[in-house]
Amino acid sequence: MYKVIKQLFLLCLLIFTSVSSSSDTLKYSITDENWSPYWIIQSGQVSGILNDIMLQLDQRIDLSLMADKPFPPKRAQYRFLEGDVQIECCVNEAWRSSKDQAEVSLWTNTLLTVEEVLIFPVGKSFEFNKLEDLKGKFISTVRGYGYVGSEFFTRSDSGDNISQIQKVALERTDAGIIDRVELAYVLKNNKVLKERNITVETGPVINRSDLKIRVHSSRPELVAPINIAIESMKQDGTIQKVIESYSN
Repeated sequence: MYKVIKQLFLLCLLIFTSVSSSSDTLKYSITDENWSPYWIIQSGQVSGILNDIMLQLDQRIDLSLMADKPFPPKRAQYRFLEGDVQIECCVNEAWRSSKDQAEVSLWTNTLLTVEEVLIFPVGKSFEFNKLEDLKGKFISTVRGYGYVGSEFFTRSDSGDNISQIQKVALERTDAGIIDRVELAYVLKNNKVLKERNITVETGPVINRSDLKIRVHSSRPELVAPINIAIESMKQDGTIQKVIESYSN
């Protein structure tokens, strides 16, 4: 009898430990779309600025963070909606403003602010002070992305940022709109642009977006510790160092 009781006790302890461990592990969503250098997805491997920041965050909170399997964007958002993942890094509130997504979303403090800049053919810049200054301009963009001020200009869509940058450099458009860090990363690392000696002139900021961590509404207790970790990473320069490692 003692042996049976002992076995039952060990079994219960194992189950409790397993459940406890599972409850202490949080999943964060990953999409299968590249957004270099923020998310770099290659052969199922994930890296990039936001991936590195999440690894740092994992070291600064008591709970364990685990990346979800990369899914198409809509599927990833659905998994958050259903609570299959509890965290999404890192998005702007306006990007998740649909009623169903907003209802399950809690937001941390701003993690980092990204900037979109105008790029011009070298020596062909024009004055830009407000969005209306783009009226009548032919602007190089990437297919599938939304751009502030698009009601004023004519889009010239490319399949990726490599083609977008080349189009500007070859004076096929008046200008282009691209994330500042993305531009620096591509010019530094892309073999095609380097071999062809592609250069563009960087202009003013056209738009800024605050990226935050989205927390599922079923886990409100996570917001405060994540905010503390975010402020810690800002103050000790961790976030800036990660960004510079990809852009400098």
